[in-house]
Amino acid sequence: MPVWSDPNRSKSAMVRRLHAWWLERTFDSDVPDRCTLYPEDIKPLLPCLFIADAEHDPFRVRYRLVGTRAAEITGMDITGRYLDELLSSEPDQPWMEHYRTVYASRRPLLGSTTVPTTTDQQFTYEFGIFPLRRGGQRIEQFVAIEDYFGLVAKIVQIEPWRDVTVAPIGIVPRTTRIKVSR
Repeated sequence: MPVWSDPNRSKSAMVRRLHAWWLERTFDSDVPDRCTLYPEDIKPLLPCLFIADAEHDPFRVRYRLVGTRAAEITGMDITGRYLDELLSSEPDQPWMEHYRTVYASRRPLLGSTTVPTTTDQQFTYEFGIFPLRRGGQRIEQFVAIEDYFGLVAKIVQIEPWRDVTVAPIGIVPRTTRIKVSR
C-alpha cells in the first residue's frame, strides 16, 4: 500500500480537496480544531467521509461517523466500532499503523490501496487521513476520506473487515464480506 504526504501525488480530487480544506484551517496551530469542520464546507465529500475519535492509552481508533457511500462500498456501517475490532488478526492493510503515524506526526497521510475481489479482479481506491484537535493541542479526532472513483457498486467480494461482535458461546462471528462490480 503506497502512502505519501504530497497531495499532488493523489489522483483523487476528493483527497486533494480535503487536504486543501485541512491546510486552510491550520491558522494558529499545526492541526485544525474539530470546531472548524462545517459540513457545508465539504458537502460533496460527505458520502465518502469518516470521522473517528482517537483514544490515547492504549491508542485506539473509534469511528464516530461514516459516510453513506463508504458504508455502501465496504458493505458495513462501522459507526461506533473500533478499527482494531474490524481488522483481521493479520490485516492485509496497515490501517492502525497509518492512524498511529498521523497521530504521532500531526500531519496528514495520503495513499492508495488495492484489495482483491472474488472475481479475481483488483479494486484500487485512494484515501487520506487528517488529524484534528478538540480545544487543546492533543490529537483527539481524525477526518478521513476514501475515493472510490465513481465505482458503481454491486456487491461482489472484498474482505478487509471482520465483525467481532459478541456472539453466544459456541458461535463464531462471521466475517463480513462485500461485493463490488464495475
